[in-house]
Amino acid sequence: MSTILYFETLNSTQTYLKDHFNELDDKTVVITGTQTAGRGRFDRQWVSQPGGLYFSVLLKPAKTDFVANITQLMALAVCEAAEKYGVQPNLKWPNDVQVAGKKLCGILSEAITQDNKIACLAVGVGVNVAQKDLSHVGQPAVSLRELGVNVAKEDFLQDVLAKFFAYYPAVLEEGFSVIRSAYKERFVFLGKQIVVKNGTSALTGIAHDLSPRGTLLLQTQNGLREILIGDLIV
Repeated sequence: MSTILYFETLNSTQTYLKDHFNELDDKTVVITGTQTAGRGRFDRQWVSQPGGLYFSVLLKPAKTDFVANITQLMALAVCEAAEKYGVQPNLKWPNDVQVAGKKLCGILSEAITQDNKIACLAVGVGVNVAQKDLSHVGQPAVSLRELGVNVAKEDFLQDVLAKFFAYYPAVLEEGFSVIRSAYKERFVFLGKQIVVKNGTSALTGIAHDLSPRGTLLLQTQNGLREILIGDLIV
């Protein structure tokens, strides 16, 4: 059972875990009503208006071979939790959850190191749950409420955590292969032409497959490329 710490407002649940990880137990969950300095991948701002579910999970795994796949596991867990309520989400590699091209959830994982080793992992999640208007967030986005789902944030959090920790021990031991089939079922971009951006560079090709370690295999004009990190653009 996870320890859950609730705050009305934080600058960031991720920052809180990074500042306090030494005094917190493994699997501690920090949740807040609003964030004043929420952030996503590549240090982008995450708009954290009331109604959203904002939380971070602190993980202190004994084995760290496959920590890169924990973000993908969390994305799958959010997908499966939403499916419980009749929503049909899809995964946008590596870690976004969408519904009909609109963002439902974003995830940020950060490793915390000590003595040049990974001491723990902070997995931050933002899910659009009860917002009525997301027109200001700067990209197409949708909430569960807009999809006709009225669920308490606390209940949805428990749904996500149950899905996540059901897979977690096996993913720590075996990596992405444990969730590869379930992830690919929800990765609707396979076989489609996409662009993958990483910083100022961009690659165009066909999304060929996801490797057993969770990387994107992109068929380009110059052959098959393995993409470890980047932003997928349709």
